[in-house]
Amino acid sequence: TAEAGLAAEKEAAAAAAQAADERRAAEVLAVAEEWTEKLQQAAIEAEKAVAKATADESARMQGLVDAANVERDENFQMYLKENKVRKVVHNKLIEMQGNIRVFARCRPMVAQEISSGQAVDVTTFPTDEDVVIQRDSATKARFEFDAAYRQTSRQSEVFEGVKPIITSFTDGYNVCIFAYGQTGSGKTYTMEGPPDDRGVNFRSLEELFSLCEQRSDKTEYTLTLSYLEIYNETVRDLLDDTPRGRGGPGGAEEKKLDVRQTADGNVVPGLTEVPVTNIEEVMALMARGTDNRAVGSHDMNEHSSRSHSIMTINLVGRNIQDAGTVRSKLHLIDLAGSERVSKTDATGERLKEAQNINKSLSALGDVINALSGKKAAHVPYRNSKLTFLLQDSLAGNSKVMMFCNFSPASYNCAETMCSLNFAARCRAVELGQAKKGSEGAEVAKLKRMVAKLTEKLNGGGAEDKSSKSGRASLTSPQRGTDSPARGKR
Repeated sequence: TAEAGLAAEKEAAAAAAQAADERRAAEVLAVAEEWTEKLQQAAIEAEKAVAKATADESARMQGLVDAANVERDENFQMYLKENKVRKVVHNKLIEMQGNIRVFARCRPMVAQEISSGQAVDVTTFPTDEDVVIQRDSATKARFEFDAAYRQTSRQSEVFEGVKPIITSFTDGYNVCIFAYGQTGSGKTYTMEGPPDDRGVNFRSLEELFSLCEQRSDKTEYTLTLSYLEIYNETVRDLLDDTPRGRGGPGGAEEKKLDVRQTADGNVVPGLTEVPVTNIEEVMALMARGTDNRAVGSHDMNEHSSRSHSIMTINLVGRNIQDAGTVRSKLHLIDLAGSERVSKTDATGERLKEAQNINKSLSALGDVINALSGKKAAHVPYRNSKLTFLLQDSLAGNSKVMMFCNFSPASYNCAETMCSLNFAARCRAVELGQAKKGSEGAEVAKLKRMVAKLTEKLNGGGAEDKSSKSGRASLTSPQRGTDSPARGKR
């Protein structure tokens, strides 16, 4: 019985201990759950606080960014406004100084550049006047011109910059427009353009005829057109259909032409000059000249111009009211492109053409370098037929406009830099203010008076001679008319 009681007490103690353990476990679990809930709540509160702080900071930063963007936009608009004013002043300055107006035009990528594996676009256009070239990962070059046209520019957009100078041409100023750049950079496209999207040449002449028509009630205009090329330092008449390098019909030889310096400027005697009265006649002559122009193909350009082409319009305008006269000359020039033989892989005749092209372009560079020097003692115009023919335009009595065509691809970055550097040097040249080729009403009046007096003197001499001859025939029929000596008396 004692043992049974002891066993019962042990069981009761064990049960009490187990119950106590269970209570303590429950209490610990309750405390753990309570602290877990508190920690979770604290984490949620902390997360909310962090989110709120982050949102507040983001809002503050966004406010600063928005304010900075507004300020940037305002400053940019101020810059554009000031730049517009500066450009007006600059244009007046270069008009006075006679600087060459330079327009840079970038063409789109072409298949040859894409296939080269170096088709990264290295160009950016911060404004409508600036071009930036990314020469390498660390070096950029910035250029400022009178206008900078992107790859997406249209022919009509480009011509808007040319219009004012065509008006100057009809006003009596000599004008020269030329395109410069490496081979395949889009010069011929800019100057001539395809039939469905004409370039500067066609649009300039179309504008010219439009201006002449608008002024027809006050001024009578006479226009003549000539078209030549300089191929391997030889001047060729593109309106002469004699086959190149051999006799024409009936054994006629191709005309031998050269540039001559005369009192009226540098000219090409014997060059075909055709009167034109409308744009249709001009188109026919342009097509005729284009068919006769030297072209070829190489690795850089399937239809490469192998010569410098120069279309010239001579204008004479006579004022109907006072007979005042204006005379001016317009050169529209598509220069052949500079070439690197390592890229064009030119051989034979193509290599000879490339050498002559590069030589004449180098001569043009020498002339520009000499003109950009304030104290240049000598300008080497005679070093090539091209520069000798353009002497009148570059010597200070013309308004000159240049298109610098270039590629956007990293493959042609070196050539692009050369072209843009040359264009920048051209823009710095001060040719002097162009002079209007006009004869005022007083001059025209004096010329008419001189012509009438000359005619009267000649007519009086003839009448005097006739009367004396008549008297001699009455008194001395056998002697006939007076001798020239007696007639003059």
